Amino acid sequence: MPNHNCQISFFLLLMVLFFGGCKDPFEPEFAETDISQLVVEGFVETNRAESKILLSRTTPISNATDQLMESGAQVSLESDSGTQWDFNETALGVYTHTGFFDTQKKYKLKIVLKNNQQYTSEELMPIVSPEIEEINFRKNEEGVEILLSTKGTSTSEYFLWEYAEHWIFRPRIQTIYIYNPETKEVDFRKPEQSISLCWTDNLFPKIVLENAGRYSGNFIFQKPIVKIPNLSEKLMQRYSINVRQKAISKEAFDFWEIQRKNSDDIGGIFSPLPSLIGGNFKNISNAAENVIGFVSMGQSSEKRLYINVADVFPWPVFIPEYEFCQVETTPTFMANYEFKFGSGVFIPAVPEIAGTTTIGYKAASTACTDCTLRGYNVKPVFWED
Repeated sequence: MPNHNCQISFFLLLMVLFFGGCKDPFEPEFAETDISQLVVEGFVETNRAESKILLSRTTPISNATDQLMESGAQVSLESDSGTQWDFNETALGVYTHTGFFDTQKKYKLKIVLKNNQQYTSEELMPIVSPEIEEINFRKNEEGVEILLSTKGTSTSEYFLWEYAEHWIFRPRIQTIYIYNPETKEVDFRKPEQSISLCWTDNLFPKIVLENAGRYSGNFIFQKPIVKIPNLSEKLMQRYSINVRQKAISKEAFDFWEIQRKNSDDIGGIFSPLPSLIGGNFKNISNAAENVIGFVSMGQSSEKRLYINVADVFPWPVFIPEYEFCQVETTPTFMANYEFKFGSGVFIPAVPEIAGTTTIGYKAASTACTDCTLRGYNVKPVFWED
């Protein structure tokens, strides 16, 4: 499940927006217990894919701190026959398990926090997602749209899609040279030192939902998943999107649809606040406590699409960080290599040649030449050239 906590935990946002237009500032008072509510997110995979549960706390919109994760909990899944599987905390507030679960059985997810507060989900009935039929793209005057087609069934009518984008980009100024502080000379870069080609990603995208029952034969045709605007660096060279399709219950669909409206559409003054929405969890130690979030269970399906820049040619790119980048016109000679390149602020970019001999290098700033400042130069394991 993508990390949508930023969309459902800051439940004071709409209150701030509502009261922001008043002449006299109004600051509503909330008890600390109302502000710091438990948020449970995740999806339990049934077919030996990794299941991930995220536990966190809501924070007021005025709180500038990072997401408050709930660590040290005990998370387990229990079937209606009494079998139990324990999840491991693999990162702060992130609990995972990989295994096979019978899709004909019913389950409950149970949580025990460090303070011994106990929580349980409503009954989870796994839903098997059909395969994604097709992912393609369409270029128009606004950019490129990624489109998905799939067909629902009588048991899988409601869908939630999450996606991960990866793409290649290059810095404005590319160089194959590196300053060696030991020899105080300029060398050619080794492959692992390359800074002229990088990958970056978008792993926490928006909520995308659809009800197949709205369409004839439950067939969802070319549902827009992502819009890539003109000039985006995503299509500078090669782009990849992997879409994971999850079939969910109507209750889960309704929950995420409210989150989508509150996050994408900002909601209205009468939109339900996340703190009032709840989900499918309850505190069995304290029935009065509200718990936010929804966990579903099932077998998801996924499909990947690659787009090359040649597929959308012409595709001009504008990267604001590189707008004013340029190579210096005056070369730096060997006697000044250490002074110019030793701090790492500048990098040798273009050789200055006299006859057949390199006598110096014209410099460019590291910010304009080193793509690893904005990405990583190691190819993702799944990447296909």
